[in-house]
Amino acid sequence: MEQLFADPSLIYILSGAAVLLVPVFVFFKSKKTQSKIESSELSPEKIITGEKLSEKDVPIVAQKPEPTPEVTLKSALSKTEESFFGRIKQVFSANNKSEDIIEQIEEILYTSDLGPKTVQKLISAVQDDLSKSDLNQIDKIKSALSIEITKILQPAHSTQTGQAELIDVIQHASSGPTVIMILGVNGAGKTTSIGKMAAALASKNKKVLVAAGDTFRAAAGGQLKTWTDRAQTQATESGMVDIFWPAGVTDPAAVAFDAVAKGKAQNFDYIILDTAGRLHTQSHLMEELKKVKRVMTKAIPEAPHNTWIVLDANSGQNALNQAIEFNKAMEISGVILTKMDGTAKGGVVIGVVDNLGVPIKLVGLGEKISDLKVFDYKEYINSILP
Repeated sequence: MEQLFADPSLIYILSGAAVLLVPVFVFFKSKKTQSKIESSELSPEKIITGEKLSEKDVPIVAQKPEPTPEVTLKSALSKTEESFFGRIKQVFSANNKSEDIIEQIEEILYTSDLGPKTVQKLISAVQDDLSKSDLNQIDKIKSALSIEITKILQPAHSTQTGQAELIDVIQHASSGPTVIMILGVNGAGKTTSIGKMAAALASKNKKVLVAAGDTFRAAAGGQLKTWTDRAQTQATESGMVDIFWPAGVTDPAAVAFDAVAKGKAQNFDYIILDTAGRLHTQSHLMEELKKVKRVMTKAIPEAPHNTWIVLDANSGQNALNQAIEFNKAMEISGVILTKMDGTAKGGVVIGVVDNLGVPIKLVGLGEKISDLKVFDYKEYINSILP
């Protein structure tokens, strides 16, 4: 043995062998342990005999995330209901006289973003339809308000109840692509609404061309491209979403004309035109919108078939003023009301429809690409006057 270790070359050989054998030993040891664990996981004896399992005997199963519950109009309007009918109920809980009740309800309506014209219409209906004794009964007040709000909303929304979808609320072209022009101020949610609309249409086997007509903001085209890419993921095999975003073109009217011409030539079903955000007080920019609209008719005489304004529900009375002024310039045919989830200013729905006589086409109820829903006036009334 002494002779063995006296030879340095043998020591080097044995050391090298040890270095090579150690990882091999560790590998087979770990495989044996893993085999034992797997055997214990699948061992029927432990199940049959009821033997207590240790942690290593129980396989780890990945937990599926809980599905996000779908946002409904009723849940989105919970704060509006609280600030509207909830405050009306408080008036009755204070045992007020009928004269005081009417005065306080009028104040609640004024502060619920309905607009003065609509408030007077509702108050007059309550006073005309109810006797003095009825004014002390909350159910009578609620019924009178519900009937009058229905009179305001029903004519514009006769086809928008039940299971109506986006395709059902669009005014379609008699032939060729249907053009939808989207208006609104900056920050209202035009880009996201366009992306969600494109996704909904492409999921129904439709070909959608989105035109980047906001040539004012440098980032507008990129943001729209991001949303059209997301929308394309929802397309069926025969559906598609494409974007028209010409480099170096700064004239929005030129973008609109070329987009409509392309959509017509390539047999798209829908063309959705984005426009630059502008305040309703900027008269020169409103004139620009009129020019865009005129130019489109040179490619498709009836275009745009739909002129929709996007309003932020949280803007309340200001959203109503925007809609009135845009309508003077552009003859709006529909409204998309965004950010309805959690707003206390949902009363603006009644004021917008009463002042413009046009329907609320869609409401944004969340951030998911599927959270743009067709407005249902019956569900709306039942939500704010439960």
